[in-house]
Amino acid sequence: MRGWPARINTFFPAFAVIAVGIALSGCASDPGSKKEVKKEKEVAALRIHVEKRESDEGGRTVSVLRASPVSLVIEKEPFIDERDIKSARILDTVTGFAITLETTLHGRLLLEMTSVSRTGRHLAIVSTWEQAKDKTETRWLAAPLLKVPLRDGKLTFVPDCTREEANHIVSGINNVAIKIGNQEKPVKPKKGANGNDSEDAAKPYKEAR
Repeated sequence: MRGWPARINTFFPAFAVIAVGIALSGCASDPGSKKEVKKEKEVAALRIHVEKRESDEGGRTVSVLRASPVSLVIEKEPFIDERDIKSARILDTVTGFAITLETTLHGRLLLEMTSVSRTGRHLAIVSTWEQAKDKTETRWLAAPLLKVPLRDGKLTFVPDCTREEANHIVSGINNVAIKIGNQEKPVKPKKGANGNDSEDAAKPYKEAR
């Protein structure tokens, strides 16, 4: 569908190979390292595939959701990947939490066209993320049903992962979005002369006025 851009390899290092080979393997890679990765350096890949009909040729069968496995025949190529994602965040729900993705303009068009032409089919969402240094995890996270056209460029789903894993996924996706220019880099607060935030440094002066 789309070639993997060279710029991705500049920040994915060896992880880029794993991400590209997300190849729907669904297995984890764990060399045994327990060292944590700094949050601002985490990266994650995320691909969204759409379900194929029985009459469609080709496709690949995958199993989504570990507790109650759902077998789906999906299109081999994802129609959306991390390059189409502007931001990700965790949304608290009554029963737990969900992940909300906001796509770029390009991603929004793809999501709208796909959801309009394939209403009634499932999506299959897979991600590879860093659990720790030299330790990655690849898993099919969700298989939401396309009930209505998605026109606002947003997709919310309940992932098959722990809250801690969701934090790694969301952090990694947002870091990638920043690195490729889909999202602005957060501005770090200015420090005062004593190393505190500038607002804290000015507090004694304000209270003395």
